[in-house]
Amino acid sequence: MSKQTAVEFLAENLKDFPHIKHSQRFKDLVEEAKVMEQEQIERAWMNVEINLPTEPSARAFARKYYKQTYGGDK
Repeated sequence: MSKQTAVEFLAENLKDFPHIKHSQRFKDLVEEAKVMEQEQIERAWMNVEINLPTEPSARAFARKYYKQTYGGDK
């Protein structure tokens, strides 16, 4: 079961407002925020995992963690 990110939670709860529901700008901002949030989660994970030998390895593990925890690229 995938966890819901903060951005997904906010988007889900705001999309029922009529002036937001069909807004392309809202959809674009949500997608941009999801990318930013994924990058932040991956960076945080990499900062904690100090025992990994190289940054490329850390990035691969961080992406794997994100995908397993949040259900893939957002």
